[in-house]
Amino acid sequence: MGYEYSVEGTVKVTPPIPFPALLPLTQGPDLPIFCLAPSVDDPDAAGPWSDIVGVWALIHEDVPLDPAQPITVSALAMRHISKSTGIHQPLARFVRLCLAAGHEVVSELKFHGEEGQRGEIQVTPSGGIEWVETSAPGRELVRW
Repeated sequence: MGYEYSVEGTVKVTPPIPFPALLPLTQGPDLPIFCLAPSVDDPDAAGPWSDIVGVWALIHEDVPLDPAQPITVSALAMRHISKSTGIHQPLARFVRLCLAAGHEVVSELKFHGEEGQRGEIQVTPSGGIEWVETSAPGRELVRW
């Protein structure tokens, strides 16, 4: 068993990454299915499995006027409740694709655990994902 966590926030990508570099995230068979949307609250961001796997929205910049230019993604916005591995693994896939394409990522993700713990999900300079508690009622803070 494990604890469930609610995660919300964004991971910003600098400079924005061309959408074709993230295409593997929008196709199965792995869940969640990331979707291209203007915001996490956009109705199009709620994919076919969003009631189970939450919303993983690739936030696009303005659509280019020249159809030969690719749409670019400036952030991943998410709203998800799951065990930490159900959040960690797809997030790590996104980060790896961005870093492999030569982009920088900055996490602004916050989590809240079912036992009251709170914290941030950070991306390390090497591309690792760390969960850092900022509040853990009744015990020492941990990071993993």
